[in-house]
Amino acid sequence: MSDKKRKKSIVTKKGDAGYTYVYSGEKLRKDDLRIEAVGTIDELSSFMGMAKSLVKDKNLRDILEKLQRDLLILGTQISGLNSKKSKRRITSKHTKYLEGKIEELEKRFSFENFVLPGDNLVSSTLHVVHTVARRLERRVVALKNKTEFEDKNVLVYLNRLSDLIFLLACECSCEKTIKTEEV
Repeated sequence: MSDKKRKKSIVTKKGDAGYTYVYSGEKLRKDDLRIEAVGTIDELSSFMGMAKSLVKDKNLRDILEKLQRDLLILGTQISGLNSKKSKRRITSKHTKYLEGKIEELEKRFSFENFVLPGDNLVSSTLHVVHTVARRLERRVVALKNKTEFEDKNVLVYLNRLSDLIFLLACECSCEKTIKTEEV
């Protein structure tokens, strides 16, 4: 195969010296807050994919896949900061979807108790997804506080996202809880 026809490789063969390129075209250190946030988005989507692979209910699988697609938009939005390339954004429409699902699920639960993760594999995995979503929210808050990231829709979306995932974990649980007074 000639050099011109050779497929591109993800391997540069010279190392990256701790830097990476983002969607905006900028070269950033791998410990940059944007890289940390995007890496957490990837981790969240991966755990969400694991949960999705365990779920038998088509409706829940569809919800998780929609959330993964939203995370792709968010990752592009954050890695494309200061870029005109990034056209799609997390909007209030995305948040309204989460709020609708939260409202449906809240009708089924009483929140006088703490939930103890570990009932079953699906619920436990969704609890891990929930904690990673909460960490992502903290990463984006840090990014907002240290840079020019000002998109209020993203922080509201992330807050609702972790709420929804918590409720989905509860929905998949055998509903074993600990009374607040017992803690």
